[in-house]
Parts: sequence; structure tokens; C-alpha cells
Amino acid sequence: MGFSMQSQFGAIERKVEMLISRKSNLDKSQFENTKPLEESIADVLKNMKFSTQDSKVEPIVSQQSTSKTEESTLKVSNFKKSFLFNAADFLKGASVDMDHSSSSNLNPLIGYDQSNLVLLDRPQLLTDKAWCSNAENPVLTINLAKYIKPISVSYEHAHWEGIVPNGAPRTYDVAACLDFYCEKWKPLVSNCEYSQYGSNEQMCNISSHMDVPLIGKVQFRFRENYGGTKTTCVHLVRVYGEAKTPAKIEEKNLRSEEICTDLRWYYHNSYFKYIWANKNCTVLYENNCCLECPECCQECLITDYNRKTFENIGLYTLLFVVTVIISFFVILTFLSILFSCIPFLRRYIH
Repeated sequence: MGFSMQSQFGAIERKVEMLISRKSNLDKSQFENTKPLEESIADVLKNMKFSTQDSKVEPIVSQQSTSKTEESTLKVSNFKKSFLFNAADFLKGASVDMDHSSSSNLNPLIGYDQSNLVLLDRPQLLTDKAWCSNAENPVLTINLAKYIKPISVSYEHAHWEGIVPNGAPRTYDVAACLDFYCEKWKPLVSNCEYSQYGSNEQMCNISSHMDVPLIGKVQFRFRENYGGTKTTCVHLVRVYGEAKTPAKIEEKNLRSEEICTDLRWYYHNSYFKYIWANKNCTVLYENNCCLECPECCQECLITDYNRKTFENIGLYTLLFVVTVIISFFVILTFLSILFSCIPFLRRYIH
């Protein structure tokens, strides 16, 4: 019996030791598997990254839904998104065809031709930059920036409230020129009205059923103005067409920043330097100076008077003076030779 009790105690002791050993191993295993918080978060983010990459597997769908998806995808891929494009924008390359347009105040006998101001899309239109003509039915012919299929045309007058100013166009037609001289043409819109109940810019849509080829030149024919005045003043015209891509907006570079900063400082601090600088509309708008110096953009001209202008005036004046002096001496020399020959001619006659 003593041996039996001893053996039982030995068995119990071995079981206890085994349990203690298993418990210590378990605790050690748990401690070894425990990681710092930073490592756990990093592992989670890493697992999320891998799971996101692995989630690019195409879902399993039924045959019917697959066919519908493919059909809608084909429709989207075949659809060509179009963007409105103002082909009568001076900054994009459009210009007024002066040979086939009525005479205006922007094309004086003395001075630069500023007719393209009627195609310059300013932030705010000014009355003193309008294209004004005394013709009974003024005609404005425009070389578009590119060949387009026209969608609509519009006219915008300087800001007004309540009553449209006298001289503003009231009704007009627009024709597509089919040749260079616009002798062959096709009507786009007829009797388009600039209403006193509309906004500053008012559009006239061109019928989609009209069979019009790609055009590169249009002609605005103004029929009637407000107030029945002798002079009709046109502020801004647009011709919209379709473009396959939207207009690209270029970011300012360092050189553009310098140009705009200098012009703004000249404008507010040194008028002489501002007059001397190159500040035409192309320079200001292509360098995106209108936010930094809106006054510069409002007052700009198509061809401005700057240092180069005055240098050319001085050069031409000098050439003119030199030409006059040389001509004067040539005439004097000729006359002196002629008078010196008179005695010999008299002797020869007698």
C-alpha cells in the first residue's frame, strides 16, 4: 500500500511539472508573438496595400450582365465628347478681314489698325474699344482661327442695365463664306436679335439640320441698331464650333511672372516706363497678366505704342530728313550744271 501511495504521488508530481512546463511554454510563445504597436500598424497598412492590389480581380458576373456591360462600354467608347470652341477669338488666331469689312474707327488713316479688338475676349468690355462704323448696314468679315463646323454665334455688348445703349446692334445675319472674297456664301443665322430682356452675351443657334461644310470665314451683317443712330458700335462677336479636346490652360512660368510684375509696377509707378514697354494685348493675355494687372488688360491695344514704335518713328523720320537733304543737293547740283551749260548753248546757237 505504501508503494501504491508513493507511485500515485509520483504520478501526480509528474503531471504538475508537465502542466507547469506547458504553461511556461505557452506564456513564452504568447510573449514572442506580441509585437510593438508601431509594427502592428505598419503590418496592417501593408496588408491593406496588398489586399487592395489583390482586389483588382475581375468580379464574376452572369452572362447576361456581361453582355449588357460590354454593350454600354461600346456606347461610351464610340461617343466622342465635344467641347465648345470660339473660333473667332483673336488670341487663338482669328482676325478681321479689313478688305471685306466696312470701314471703322479702329482702322484710322493715321495710326495702327486695331480692328481685332472686336475679337478680343476681355474680362470687361469697354465702350471706347468698340468697332464702330457709319455704314448703313455694316459688314464685319472674320477669318476664323481654324476651320470648324459652326454650332452657334453670339454677340456681347458692354455691361448695361435696363435699356440697351443707342448704337448697339439690334438685329443681324451671319453668313458662311465659301470663298476668299465671300462672293459665294451660305446663310447660317438670319434676323438674330439682341434683346433688351437678355443678358450681355446672347446666342443664336445654327440649325443642326443645315448642311454646312467646314468653314474658315464668316460675315456678320448688321441690319438694325438701337436708337436708329447713324453709327453702329459692335463690342464682341463669337463663333462657336466643336473641338475634340478642351482648351489647354498653361501654367505661368517664371518669365511670365516677371513680365506681369514689371508691367503692373510700371503702370502704377512709372507711366513713362509703361509707355516704353511692350504691352500689347497678345503679350498681356498670353502671359496671363490680367489677374495681376487688370487695368493693363482693359487698356491694351492690338498693336501698342512702345519703345520699338518710337525707335521706328525716329528712324523713319531720320531717313525722311536724309532723303530730303540728299534730294535737295541733287536738285541743286543739277540746276548748277544746267546753268553752267547755258553760255555754251548760246555760243553754239549763234
